[in-house]
Amino acid sequence: MGGQISVENDLGYQSSIEVFDAAVESKTTSSSQSVDGLSFSLKMKEERMLTCSGLVDGKEYKLIITPDAAKMETVEIKFRGTSIAKGEKVKLKLSELLTAKDLESVMQGKPAGALLGSNLNGGPDVASAPLSGTDDRKTVSEGEMDSDQVESKLDSAGCTMNESSRLPAMDKHTPAPPLPTRRGRRHLPNETSTTYDDSFSTTNLSVDEPLPGYDEHQALPELKKTDRKKHTTMATRVAEDIKDIAEALGKSSKNSFQLKKRKRDLRRENKWIEMKKYLEKHNRWPSRRQLKERVRKGIPQSLRGYTWLRLLGADKKIMKNKGLYSRLSVLGKPKGDPEPFRTIDKDVPRTFPENHYLHGDDKKNSAAERLREVLYAYVHYDKEVQYCQGMNLVAAFLMISCPFQNEEVFWMLERLCHHSDYSLKLLYGPELSLAFEFEFVLKKLMKSFLPKLYKTIKRADEVLEPMVPFGSVNVFAPKWVISLWSILPSHCAVRIWDIFFNEGHKMLYRVALFVLKQFQAEILKVADDKGLDGGDYLVMLTNLKQSKFINELKCWEDDDATIAAILKLTGGLKNSTIASLKRRFWKEKKKKQLELEIQANHKKRVSRGGRK
Repeated sequence: MGGQISVENDLGYQSSIEVFDAAVESKTTSSSQSVDGLSFSLKMKEERMLTCSGLVDGKEYKLIITPDAAKMETVEIKFRGTSIAKGEKVKLKLSELLTAKDLESVMQGKPAGALLGSNLNGGPDVASAPLSGTDDRKTVSEGEMDSDQVESKLDSAGCTMNESSRLPAMDKHTPAPPLPTRRGRRHLPNETSTTYDDSFSTTNLSVDEPLPGYDEHQALPELKKTDRKKHTTMATRVAEDIKDIAEALGKSSKNSFQLKKRKRDLRRENKWIEMKKYLEKHNRWPSRRQLKERVRKGIPQSLRGYTWLRLLGADKKIMKNKGLYSRLSVLGKPKGDPEPFRTIDKDVPRTFPENHYLHGDDKKNSAAERLREVLYAYVHYDKEVQYCQGMNLVAAFLMISCPFQNEEVFWMLERLCHHSDYSLKLLYGPELSLAFEFEFVLKKLMKSFLPKLYKTIKRADEVLEPMVPFGSVNVFAPKWVISLWSILPSHCAVRIWDIFFNEGHKMLYRVALFVLKQFQAEILKVADDKGLDGGDYLVMLTNLKQSKFINELKCWEDDDATIAAILKLTGGLKNSTIASLKRRFWKEKKKKQLELEIQANHKKRVSRGGRK
């Protein structure tokens, strides 16, 4: 056969192609009966040139196509060796062959001389040996190359040749196109091109037009509307499934963490139960060190009220003063609405206004009325302190945190004011001396633990001295110490009070340094000249005394992590350091008071001399 045939697999699956002699009754009879070069497999979208030198004109053959799809059957097509005219170049598609009765019906309408492809480097691919109807193929002589030699020639020239992009083979009457050189250019007219047989050679060959390119990568067919909808729905379901799996894993890890935390809390509660038994038996805690360690890890909620009463010593006060609170509570509010009862009536509705337990639906029996009763009774009891704003927060937080009776809250408030470890009477007294002491000591501790912030605030105080005469720390520090940090989220505040009731004022300073550390970057940002002049710095100072602003910090989410971070930041803080700074404060205060007295006496003498 002189024709040239290429086969393209346009099906959606791999297929096998074989040509047998028609004289063979079955394909499986003898695999050796297949024609050389015509037994191969085609992948999807693969194209291959048939090199069939073994075909004989006039002899009958069978073309057998075996699709790899399970539902497709093998197709057998008979043809003769003279089915294709000499010089004709045809591309056959498997989809056409599978529906055809014979090869002649497929051949009709195929244009002769149609090019089947070109290589990717700009030059034409050299085809395989031409199809021949005779069996006497000439051996390759000098000036003649077979397909393997042509491929090696192209490889040496920097070109590639594959099975899916071949040009039709050339016969004696077709001029051979010039081979590409290493740089991809064609041979010039005076250059000698490759000779394919002894009777055909080209010299002084000129190429008028470049060969057309072959698009190896065909575009994928567009999806139909229904397919696109199904695809979108499937993608959405996959995304939702992935999200569900992620949530399940997150919940699993969270549940695992919660389970570990419950087991840990149970162990701690058992240890505290043993400590309680020891305390009731021996009337003292096992050891100061063990108590400090376990209080820092957290007192169990079931034993928190019991422990707080005994850490403060309120239980002993109740035993010594039986019936006193009952007599004070019936006194109530005197006639005429005097101070500080009027202030108490104003402060009670503003105490933790969002707390439902404190401000329930039944106003007469709500915890707010219990709070009012406790504060009234304390005014009648303590004529020195009476009442100061901030005491309402402390008494209310005691009620919210633990199921205390009114009498227990009353005596715990009394211990906080008059016990030497707390001395809140100096904080709630008329001079508020403890608030100024707290501010003084906090500034000195900032110099040690937060030096950069300390220098910035000191510079700002020098610039804003007329507007902030008592310094920047004085804007927010009194609110912090008066509330005893009850303004923080309750799960963290109770942990802070655990340590405060056991270790005293040192814990208040620790928390203050920790909060300033969290806001250090923001304070430094607004403490420049622009922030000082524009008022941003003053706004920041005002925000620091707002509970909502402080509670927005993410550090309060985990109380264990928060306490660990507070203790780590101020690990080097000692009670002796705080005591030394307190003595220094009172020494300077006495010195200032003495200076003021001297100035006052001097003015009196001057005024008397002027009168004389």
